[in-house]
Amino acid sequence: MNGFVIGAERSGSGKTTLTTGIIRALSGRGRKVAPFKCGPDYIDTRHLTRSAGHPAENLDTVMLDTSAVRQIFADGCKGRDIAVAEGVMGFFDGVDHVDFKGSTYDVASALGLPAVIVLNAASSSYTAAAFLKGLQILSVNTEIAGVIINNAASLNHEKLITDAVKHHTDLPVFGSVPKQKEPLVKSRHLGIATALETEEAYYAKCAELAEAYIDITALASLKVSKPLSKVNAEYPKADKVCAVAFDQAFSFYYEANFRELRRRGYEIRFFSPLKGETVEEAELIYLGGGYPELHVMELNNQTAMLDWLREHALSGGRMIAECGGMMLLTDGINIEDEFHRMAGVFDAECRMTDRRQALGYVKVTDNRYLNGLIGHEFHYSMLENIREKYFLTLEKVTSKARSEDAFLKNRTLAGYVHFHFASKPSVLDLILG
Repeated sequence: MNGFVIGAERSGSGKTTLTTGIIRALSGRGRKVAPFKCGPDYIDTRHLTRSAGHPAENLDTVMLDTSAVRQIFADGCKGRDIAVAEGVMGFFDGVDHVDFKGSTYDVASALGLPAVIVLNAASSSYTAAAFLKGLQILSVNTEIAGVIINNAASLNHEKLITDAVKHHTDLPVFGSVPKQKEPLVKSRHLGIATALETEEAYYAKCAELAEAYIDITALASLKVSKPLSKVNAEYPKADKVCAVAFDQAFSFYYEANFRELRRRGYEIRFFSPLKGETVEEAELIYLGGGYPELHVMELNNQTAMLDWLREHALSGGRMIAECGGMMLLTDGINIEDEFHRMAGVFDAECRMTDRRQALGYVKVTDNRYLNGLIGHEFHYSMLENIREKYFLTLEKVTSKARSEDAFLKNRTLAGYVHFHFASKPSVLDLILG
């Protein structure tokens, strides 16, 4: 299997733009690309999906053990001929300073992916060689295959860095991309705009940059050094329906979660809360994260959809709601001085704030059903006027700080934290068991 992972020295180095462009360029050359994203990010994953024309998978070595990550990688590579993964943050940035667990390096080591480093050249020159040398020294379990220089200010700037890299390291330079005058895609509080909001021109422009400045042929020759796990068997015949909210307000999902549902006999049917759609025959409803705060007026007006969600939950129907999905199930969302009524399954309200309220991996503690389960949270809203009992106590994986989250009513579980359904234990066992 051919493939590689694209890492960087830090967030904001241009990994997403260049990975998106490289994937689209490879696809344009007739390659069947299997796209992947290291870590828990949802937004980049959807961009990689758009770029490849094939679902992108998340590779997360914190929420999942190595065997599960290797299985997801193998499943994602089925029928494809090259794997391209985008890293997370800086190359060694994870949850442990000793073994770098959860980092791009950790994922690359687990899967045998050679690493291509995107080097942000802004405001530096020869020091780039020292940085790359350091990466090589710490990369004891995976190969640093080469470097792509990004944000080169001029041809002379590019030459300074290239000469230093060639003199002080044995790494090939796969390309040098000049600094762009403006960002290619808009950003907001959770990161860049989602794929559902992005014009096709963005992907075309990324591909043009990759073709013009990067040696795509050389990248395509890189090979995965470890054999793939055996691909899972076909799904059983579906005998029940899972309704999945999917539109511009709700689009944050792990592709592997859908596979896990199909393995449990569910047919996936997507519906749009923004359009007031319902799936009356659904036994399970899955409300993922997203940006409901940007669409509160439309959601507030869909009374039949909100009634359907409330009646499903209160009558004992199964439902899982994560972050934005949980916000939809509260009494309503407060934005500045305006209150926007939602489904009212849980007697609590959300309030949007102008600063981040939570970010990072958390572990469930002191819960007889889900103790030890690791999830991820990232949100700018907070709960208030809470008249429900919290179901989960969470502990930050890094700082060990504790907090409370999530409500359980009948068979409906809703909270800020996102879980991976292939985790052990699994929230599916709690809701479906």
